[in-house]
Amino acid sequence: MSSTLTSEQNHGIVKSVDGTSISWSRSGSGPDLVMVHCVGVSRVTTPQPTLADALAEHFTVWTYDRRGKGESGNAAEYEVQREIEDLTAIIGLAAGPVTAYGFSSGATLALIAAEAGAPIERLALLEPPLYDEADSDHHLRDEGVRKLAEGHDVLHRWFQTDVVGVPDEVLAELPPPSAENLRDAPTLLHELTFLPGTPAVRFASVKQPTLVIASESTAPDILVWARELEEAMPNARAVVYPGEWHGVDDTTLTRAISDFVGAGTA
Repeated sequence: MSSTLTSEQNHGIVKSVDGTSISWSRSGSGPDLVMVHCVGVSRVTTPQPTLADALAEHFTVWTYDRRGKGESGNAAEYEVQREIEDLTAIIGLAAGPVTAYGFSSGATLALIAAEAGAPIERLALLEPPLYDEADSDHHLRDEGVRKLAEGHDVLHRWFQTDVVGVPDEVLAELPPPSAENLRDAPTLLHELTFLPGTPAVRFASVKQPTLVIASESTAPDILVWARELEEAMPNARAVVYPGEWHGVDDTTLTRAISDFVGAGTA
């Protein structure tokens, strides 16, 4: 698909395997890097709104709206395989080997895609959540469906407090969800489908060089998961940087990812 793009084409639509339209943007120059955004956000509503520009100083950065969010389409039924196909379609637009950068649940999704054989050269992951227990009966997703029936805002708050575990003091400092966030709230159910059953040992077969980044001020579980991934995956390295709860600044992230890709090893 990369051959169909001109050097001036910096945004567009790519069709996924099931025909769903996935909206993308491209910026910068250098090695190809695809950003996989976290739960319930688009390229516009991402909590890392300036990171793509920072990375574009060193990379050709591809960003896209995951299905059901922003300008991308959706399907009546959700399957994580479709998201793997979406990411693979974006990777297919790139000219060369691709680094997948994922944040939070987007990082976990990138791991799942790599496990499934998506053509990812290396992985840079910021604080991927891991949920050891599988949910074969979909109790968690079903509870999300019940919350959604009460309202998009009810589902959004429940996800933040009960699923993510945002501390009260952090939640109090966050801006209220935007109209766009609430519009895309039903896609929170996507994460409730693919996050259960993701212990670190699941990804032992992922051999790509992988950098797992965490903030020293983040939730203790996230630090544990980063170390577990380092132990379970053959070519993973975990690093901890100064930061905030569930976040590291753009400058630190850009330097870490640039050094990682430039070194050619995890």
